Order: sequence, then C-alpha cells, then structure tokens
Amino acid sequence: MKKEIGVYIHIPFCKSKCYYCDFISFTDKNDLIEEYIKAVIQEIQNANLGKYSINTVYIGGGTPSVIDSKYIFKILEVLKPDITVDAEITIEINPGTVSEEKLKDYINAGINRISIGLQSTKNELLKEIRKNT
Repeated sequence: MKKEIGVYIHIPFCKSKCYYCDFISFTDKNDLIEEYIKAVIQEIQNANLGKYSINTVYIGGGTPSVIDSKYIFKILEVLKPDITVDAEITIEINPGTVSEEKLKDYINAGINRISIGLQSTKNELLKEIRKNT
C-alpha cells in the first residue's frame, strides 16, 4: 500500500499585496506566470510522486485565482495519476479575481473545495488595508 501524502502548490501572484501578508507573493511579475508554472510542473515530475497516494492537494498563495485557470488545470493534470479518488482538492480564491467561468474550470480540473480569501466587505477598511502596499 502506498503512503498517503498531501501536496501544497504555492502560486505567488496577487492583484495587490496586503501589508499584513507574510507569504511570498508578487503583484508586478505577471510576465513570469507561464515560466513559473512550467517550473512547478517540472518540480512535480522530478519528485517521483508515483510511489505515493495523494489524498490532499492545496493550491495557495498569493492568490491562485489571479492566474488563468488553464495553469491550474495543467498542474492538476500532472498530479492526477497519483491523486486518490476521494481526495480533497482545494484552491484559494479571492472574490475579486474569480469568475463563473473560472469556477467551472476548477470543477472540471477536479477541484472540490474552495477557500475564499476575503479580508473585508467594507470598502473603507479595504482601502486602509492596502495603504501600506
């Protein structure tokens, strides 16, 4: 029986950087998204995950929903052979960077759980949060 593991995929791109965020994330490097995704896929392939059963995938960041959903699909396609049938596959989203089309793409890619990053529903507070970015 294969050992079960969880996999975390970090997507370090954001629409804006919140001053309180300690995670590696970038707002001005969108030109590197495709290259970054290729590197993530290469890293997955090099990890030889076939000896494991992946029961959890968490795609976090940054703000993963800020990038095109085709990249999320590509990552999950590489992991797919080792993901268990009942795996929990989560992506962090922000309401300002997700659309109905992206949500449908996520479902089609196998995502079955979302984590909604919502700092506040009050515009004045959001402005304060972003002042120091």
